[in-house]
Amino acid sequence: MPDPEVSSGGWRIATGFAATTAPGTSRHFYAVYEGAAFAHEERGILATLASTHPLPRQTGGATSAQLTVHTLAEGYFGAQRTLSAPRAASLALTAINDWLFSQSRTDSARPPAPVSLSALLFNQRRIGVAQIGACLLFRYRGQTLTPLMRDHAQPGSTRVPRRAIGLDAEFIAEFTEEEAQPADRYILIAGVEDVTADAIQAKLTPQLAAAPAGPQQLAQTLLAAIATSPADDITLMVLDIVITPPAGAPQTQELTHLPLRPAPRDGDVWDGFELGKTLYRGRYTMLKAAYDTIGKREVALKIPLPAMLQDEIFAAGFMREAWIGTTVRGSSVAQYLDLPPERRSSLYLVMPLYKGETLEARLHRGPAASLPEGIGIALKLCEAVQDLAAIQIVHRDIKPENIMLLAGTNEVRLLDLGLAYLPGIDTADATRPGGTIRYMAPELLHGVAANARTEVYALAVTIYRMFTAGAYPFGQRENVPLSRLRPDLPPFLGECLARALAPKPAARYADAGEFARALQLGLINASEPALTPRRTLPFTPLRIWQFFTLLFATGFLFLLLRGLK
Repeated sequence: MPDPEVSSGGWRIATGFAATTAPGTSRHFYAVYEGAAFAHEERGILATLASTHPLPRQTGGATSAQLTVHTLAEGYFGAQRTLSAPRAASLALTAINDWLFSQSRTDSARPPAPVSLSALLFNQRRIGVAQIGACLLFRYRGQTLTPLMRDHAQPGSTRVPRRAIGLDAEFIAEFTEEEAQPADRYILIAGVEDVTADAIQAKLTPQLAAAPAGPQQLAQTLLAAIATSPADDITLMVLDIVITPPAGAPQTQELTHLPLRPAPRDGDVWDGFELGKTLYRGRYTMLKAAYDTIGKREVALKIPLPAMLQDEIFAAGFMREAWIGTTVRGSSVAQYLDLPPERRSSLYLVMPLYKGETLEARLHRGPAASLPEGIGIALKLCEAVQDLAAIQIVHRDIKPENIMLLAGTNEVRLLDLGLAYLPGIDTADATRPGGTIRYMAPELLHGVAANARTEVYALAVTIYRMFTAGAYPFGQRENVPLSRLRPDLPPFLGECLARALAPKPAARYADAGEFARALQLGLINASEPALTPRRTLPFTPLRIWQFFTLLFATGFLFLLLRGLK
């Protein structure tokens, strides 16, 4: 009978399990989860083994361990897709620790017990390793058994280890990552706190060398080698890598195999899209209006040109844009349509056909934006940037050319996600400059990674240009205050932009949300004279005669009173 296998995100893993006690009587709990079961297949596979350490009055059995494992899986697979696997797992484990620790302090009847846990995160082509407590974790590769993480057990004691989930308010787990190799074998063990890791390793090594069996049979063999008494409560997992994901980012691997077609002509039909006029053509891509005969809607196709293949960075950005565009759901961010694989026969992106003009076109058309128009656009842009930030995306190319003002409405769409930076994933590209120089914060030119404050800077340059019909806020030697070019606007607007354009990051607003709140507060608190023209009395001839009549009357009354004395 073949060993049970699980698969998700390009991985296929054979599994084996063994335990000295029957389920329901052990204090350990193990599970292997597929991302596909959580509608998050690209996250891969999560394998974890947990163990409770009950003290008097605390909940025994595997209750706390089972709760911890299930909650980890829900938090890990339910995290934003832009978070790295270790980051997603860390956030989930921190939340579990907070809850268990809180319950141990408030549930006086039967507080939950602390939990040890080892986990393997099979994501992309890497394996994340998480460890806290007294479980053991080994990798067997090339006839060598290697412990991956040091445990936090207290040898000679089966009681609570030095560190565990729910033991302290401050949670510290150990994380590492390693590249996967075919035929790697992983072994997770719980219930051997009273034996050192070195002693367990010495017992397992000869068994592994002599037993080329599958993971299920091997799990039974290894368990027999380390169990010394019928009273032992030991659980053991064996995981064999059968297939690893192909090279390339998993979120776009369904597109990487698609061919590039020659540049289309008006009237061509691609996969049910009737192509219309060319909206834009650049060096690497072109944008074509089209009609979706299947979905019955107007769309735009962003089509890569053969020259794109000569620029690896741009090609990677195109793939990233495809994934981000179908992931983001912000109302002010351009959304891409996610086509079923069987419909798409070549590489291109599809988005709704937004009708209107770019903010850059609006600047050249003039006149400069009024206060109500400009503030409305500025607040929507801040909202779009915050929508991206909420799922760990930094746009990195905010500028008027990438902002669409929809015709007939007050809606705004932030376009072009090809240079977007994902802090949870793009660690290798963190300090690579991205964007347009005149909108980039000074620190970006010195190797600082793009972040929320650099986004505020780009927003400020864009908003300044909107209110000045295209002028930049930079003079030859110093910034040009908004009041110099637009004295008719209230002072608060110039003050907000000056802070957002501060050369030092710490002096700026922390993020686009704080920038938006400052604009809203300034608008509310602006004095009436600063928002409306000052009313003056007309100087007509009638007013002049009235003035002199009053003056003569006052003088006559003064002389009369003086004569009476």
